[in-house]
Amino acid sequence: MPVRRALAIALALVSVVPPALAKQEEDEEEDGGGSDEEEEEEAAPPKKNANEDKEAKDEAKQDEEEEDVTDEALRPKQNLTGHDLGTTKRSNEFERDRFFVDKVDTEKTEEGTLIQGSIASSSFLYKETGGAYPNLMVGNAAGPTRLFTDLRLQTDFRHIKASRWEARVDARARFVPQPANAPLTPTNQVQSGLNGKNEFEIRELWLIRSGKRSDFFLGRQFVPDLGAVKFDGVRVDYAKSAKLTLIGFGGLYPVRGSRSLSTDYIQLKTEDGTAAGRLVATGGFGGAYRTINAYGAIGGVTMIPLSRKESARFYVTSQGYLRSGSKLDLYHFALVDLIGAAATASSTHVQFTNVSAGANVKPNPRLRLTASVNRVDTETLNVQAGAFLDPLDTTGMGPKVVQNAAYIVRVATDSVRAGVSTGLGNLQRFEVSVAATFRHRPELTLTAPDGMTTAKLPAAKSVEVWGGIVDRRSIKATRIGIDGGQSFSVGDVAYQRSEVFTGRLFVNRLIQDGRGEWEGEAQYAKVKDSTIGQNLTCAMISDCYGTSNNTVMSVGGQLFYRIKPDWFGIGTLHVMRISNKRSDALVDPTVTGITGFIRIAKRF
Repeated sequence: MPVRRALAIALALVSVVPPALAKQEEDEEEDGGGSDEEEEEEAAPPKKNANEDKEAKDEAKQDEEEEDVTDEALRPKQNLTGHDLGTTKRSNEFERDRFFVDKVDTEKTEEGTLIQGSIASSSFLYKETGGAYPNLMVGNAAGPTRLFTDLRLQTDFRHIKASRWEARVDARARFVPQPANAPLTPTNQVQSGLNGKNEFEIRELWLIRSGKRSDFFLGRQFVPDLGAVKFDGVRVDYAKSAKLTLIGFGGLYPVRGSRSLSTDYIQLKTEDGTAAGRLVATGGFGGAYRTINAYGAIGGVTMIPLSRKESARFYVTSQGYLRSGSKLDLYHFALVDLIGAAATASSTHVQFTNVSAGANVKPNPRLRLTASVNRVDTETLNVQAGAFLDPLDTTGMGPKVVQNAAYIVRVATDSVRAGVSTGLGNLQRFEVSVAATFRHRPELTLTAPDGMTTAKLPAAKSVEVWGGIVDRRSIKATRIGIDGGQSFSVGDVAYQRSEVFTGRLFVNRLIQDGRGEWEGEAQYAKVKDSTIGQNLTCAMISDCYGTSNNTVMSVGGQLFYRIKPDWFGIGTLHVMRISNKRSDALVDPTVTGITGFIRIAKRF
């Protein structure tokens, strides 16, 4: 109870203090206008003669021609929305040919509302064909067809009617056809989207009032600087200076992973299926720091299920990068749970839920070195995940079995990666790259519904070695490359219980002076399971994994094309063939699959 009360008070302060600071600052700005002018007049320098005036103008002109990197030249405050809201920026060479680029004001729009955005239609198809399984009267090796179409609208309304108000809309609709021969049920759904149904998603929908020091947000939004938390509510950014901005927000937290309005605030459930309300409150406070060569953000976020069926969650987050000249880039991201189910499950009561750190080093123009460390754990509330999981089997009838969707098992995976890339030949025509990655999944203990029967899955570890060569300017200005990788088991069990070999050959070329680009590729993959057990009846849990080997061969290509200045298209088509041999020496029918994707986008 004391912890929840403290979090509730903190959430209230988050919602109240930043607006109060912002109001105080704006009042000071409005009241202080006259005094600033008087001080400027009192501090005015003595008049100069003609020669001194000419020298001053020449110096000012020279200063304008040189790039000004002082603090005074920075924008009055940072833009932390995750979107470029500037309408007075200068056009540059890097944005000249970009499709999704922000507009700048014209004489017609600067005194009204600048509207910009895009609408895109994306369709995806995956279809398999395969013969009947051996020794079976029904069923075949092919899976169901996957087909869906997405429509997405992104629109920005800048300085609405020449005011300080701006708005953003980002909405998406997905249409999933229902199979004629297999009607959808709660346990039989198409594997497209979150739950196999049509989706109507509001990704962002907010208003912002931009002040001299404070930005006020209202609506559905993300806070990229505080763990990219998504919420419906109020946010205030307060600029302490050109470099430092304070962030505070509060509101409601939709179901993590929801992709539709119908699942944003569904009935939540505990592990045993008990109803846990629909609403989760969230709030947080932090700060973001930015200079020309560095950026950093740090803060804390709390999530409180209002039904109190689960303890509140509180995490701290930090992220940033540092660019030290042209030779070294450092970056990091950390999200650490201090209160809640994730922290409780940890032996130290501190859960490093998501941690990444890395470095990019460029000792000379021809050589690049990279290194990174990543840790990813389960990041969600139990009651939100429970809304999509099957309840525990508490009937007590028959043998006790483990239900894979019975409850949350928090599993962290770790990886360490290092790579080297070098340019060879005249103008670095050839690029040679190698990399190695170590992956680890810790030991798991699964518990049956009786609460006593358990089974351990041993830890899994692998090392993957990858290499590739690219000819950037080959025959007729094509880009040709070949790459491949091999993973090796470390210990008894390989990561994901498989050892994989992959190889790829690709050819890439620009068309019509860069208006479009096509790429063709051929791929081969050999997946060898680490065959812990040979018993396909799964008498032991460990026998249910690693019981087959398969081969995948794929050919296909993709095309990017600028149809018109405001129209853009993407298309891909791949055909693959999958063969599978079980550990009991039986060979499954070969499966032929086709994957197609097409997107047409219009900007306005």
